[in-house]
Amino acid sequence: MKYSLVLSSFKCNFALNNITMTTEKIDPIIKQHLFSTKTETVILAINSIKRKGNKLYLPILFDLLNSQPEKEIEDEIKQLLATIKNKETIGSFMNAVQNDKYKPILKTLLTVCWQNGLDFSDYMPIFIDLIINSDWEIAFEAFTIIDNFEFVPEQNVAEISITKIEQGLKIADEQKAYFLEEVLKKIS
Repeated sequence: MKYSLVLSSFKCNFALNNITMTTEKIDPIIKQHLFSTKTETVILAINSIKRKGNKLYLPILFDLLNSQPEKEIEDEIKQLLATIKNKETIGSFMNAVQNDKYKPILKTLLTVCWQNGLDFSDYMPIFIDLIINSDWEIAFEAFTIIDNFEFVPEQNVAEISITKIEQGLKIADEQKAYFLEEVLKKIS
């Protein structure tokens, strides 16, 4: 009897957790508070997102960061983004990295990508393109992401990356050539 009650309780909790996960949505009040003129209100909204862990807020946070908020708000957003561990957020990060709308905050996005330690190895060719085609600061951040990979990319990703590196080395300056050669060593 006791065992079946525990099992029923487990099934109920499991079902509730699954419902919560599949019905994740943006709270309109939190969204409104993120764009408040009061710094304290914005920070409270960011802290609420930290507690709830809802990945749907990422594009909103990217937009807020892109709007050049006060330093205190910017720091809170960066701290939150740098501590995200949910692998389901990788697509949101990469959409932002590839979106020209977020060019003003690209360096920040890349920095939080290597700080949060998520597995971006499937996106290695994009980071290699950034090394080849961007200024030194962006190239350095993209290199740092690759350098911190804990996983070797899949064979097809590695092959595409090697081809890009070989082409990039033909036009790279000394600093970028160093980054590309180091990446090549890592995946060869």
